[in-house]
Amino acid sequence: MELNVTVERALSRNESKVVLDLEWRGQRTVTLDEIKAALACSDNYARYMAHRLVKKGWLERLLPGLYHLVPADRGREGVADTNPLAAGAVLVSPSFFSFGTACTLHGLTEQVFAEIYLVTRTRMKPRRVRDKRYVFVPVPEDRFFGFSELTVLGAAVQMATIARALADAVDRPRYAGGIGEVSRIVTRASRRVSWDALLDGLRRFGESALVQRLGYLLELNRAEVPREALDVLRGLVRPGSKIPLGPRAKWGLHGPLSQRWNVIENVPREVLLSGDERPKRRVAFGSKTGAS
Repeated sequence: MELNVTVERALSRNESKVVLDLEWRGQRTVTLDEIKAALACSDNYARYMAHRLVKKGWLERLLPGLYHLVPADRGREGVADTNPLAAGAVLVSPSFFSFGTACTLHGLTEQVFAEIYLVTRTRMKPRRVRDKRYVFVPVPEDRFFGFSELTVLGAAVQMATIARALADAVDRPRYAGGIGEVSRIVTRASRRVSWDALLDGLRRFGESALVQRLGYLLELNRAEVPREALDVLRGLVRPGSKIPLGPRAKWGLHGPLSQRWNVIENVPREVLLSGDERPKRRVAFGSKTGAS
């Protein structure tokens, strides 16, 4: 990280134009092109100005050409914001946090992940910022739903609801700690989720495999599911659809068949009932407030 947090901050005339304009507009990120436009200067001078503002503690470099403002209320020494969600929220727009990240924030898992997961509309390679790895999971426009604003460590971010986080975790377990951890997530979420919201989301997803996997894990963990919701889940299963519970590359294709959900039980029960898969390195986010 390039930010110097030990020198008392000061501003030259041109630096003030950049910083004060960001402060007045409530803008928390700035690009080199925006600095160039604000100062009506050359590319080289915009890069020089950005370098100076980073060195003085007014900007923090997130990515090449993208900077995060360290506002005046962070003090004379410009203490940088270490909230990984605040940084992730400005990497791509529109986006929202989901999978293991949202499950952790909602208390659906005790596992906190080294990777931070965002749902996006565009395909992007993973990025490393502030020693955190951000993974971007692209979805089509008709699946870009199921999130709301949460405030985490003072930063307003877009976070998947419990219903959406649950559906995403079951749909792609690799982004939520693996199928064993997802089994635990399903159990905890079943006590708190809005079944109406979950069922509505599953209808919009239109994925039989997702419903089959969810139904199987709910039954395995003896979760309490309203009868009406269970009937809807069964109705969303495509006739003749047979799926393996876990990914074939890791668990193979052999195992007994759960006839109710037409799921091949290729994952050992002890993994599903204990969530015993290798944990990831822990990264804390802190407390949250706002809608969930």
